Amino acid sequence: MLHSPRRAASISLLAGLALVHLPAGAKGKKKDRAAPRQNDGSTLPMPTPTGLIQSVFTLWDQDVDPITDPAGYGDPEDDFGFKLRRARIGLVAKEDNIKYDITMGFSSGFDAVDPPPSASIQLITAEASYKPVKGLWLTGGVQKVPVSRDFLMSASQLASGDRAVGSVRMVPGRDVGITADYGTGDADGDGFKARVRAGLFNGNGDLFGDDNPGKLMATRLDLVFGPGNVYRTWGRVKGATIGLAGNYWSNNDLGTKESGFGGDAIFRLNGLALLSEVNLATIEPQDSDIVMPSILAQTRRMGMAYQLGYSVWMLEPYVRYTTFDDNRDFDDNGDVAEVQGGLTWHGGNDAVRAGLAYLHRMEPSGAAADNNTARLWMQLAF
Repeated sequence: MLHSPRRAASISLLAGLALVHLPAGAKGKKKDRAAPRQNDGSTLPMPTPTGLIQSVFTLWDQDVDPITDPAGYGDPEDDFGFKLRRARIGLVAKEDNIKYDITMGFSSGFDAVDPPPSASIQLITAEASYKPVKGLWLTGGVQKVPVSRDFLMSASQLASGDRAVGSVRMVPGRDVGITADYGTGDADGDGFKARVRAGLFNGNGDLFGDDNPGKLMATRLDLVFGPGNVYRTWGRVKGATIGLAGNYWSNNDLGTKESGFGGDAIFRLNGLALLSEVNLATIEPQDSDIVMPSILAQTRRMGMAYQLGYSVWMLEPYVRYTTFDDNRDFDDNGDVAEVQGGLTWHGGNDAVRAGLAYLHRMEPSGAAADNNTARLWMQLAF
């Protein structure tokens, strides 16, 4: 629960650290003689507090019957009312060769297919990075597995306020492990840039260790042409920008073995932002005396997402189409699609966002369900 002593102590400590390390003003760049030091005598980077509060108001939902509400991928079954979608607080820091991120928070469920998430505060990210040579970062801890542009984009940078079902249902998510991240070219320059990420993770999503000899391996290659940021859609860019990426992952778990690959792209020109993403995965059962496999036969899955948006004044209108097929060998209600159209307002130098969205959910191969939604959402990010 939220009031447990251990979690309360963690939150109090994190909040205390945030207050202690807030900048004191223009003279804050003075060296702190008491700050931790590295072997070469230089101080460790001082942290900066970060936070995210995101709330949703469901204006209208088509499936209002509490008994016959259809549970489908991507549908949280929200009825008329309010909910807290995300709340996070953390400390981040970065200097020439060291950076770290410790973030805690809460997230409500993405849809009603999985069991409800814990209502308590959870550790979201706990990662530390070191750059031994130019261009190479080594990162260890709880972090995002490098798969899917939609997933790797910060939740605060999503035009719709939430991720696409075509990517959420396909990617490994967060895990404990180590990642090597190598990039070429000037990150802020106009020329060609390449980035390669490769990671090894537990593969079980458990923060307290692994329960099997298998590991999750993932690798991702990013190619960027142009000056724009390829992990956000809001804002105007100074020149045409193209980001292309491909990823592969393999997870040898106790009861199943999963392998997948995919690709994604982003094109930005002035205020235009066009995103596309496709991921495919295969899950196979394995003989195990410890656990029962979650599937009985080979299962092939596929997810896709496409989004078109435009930044004009303080507004970002967008439309997104996404699909997910949980078994490509069957045509049933495991095949879902969604068209979402919305308008997002950006204020306070993008620290505040507010959006209005309509979601039209479809069942291409199964029985049709009444599950469309209209909602308002708002976020504060710092």
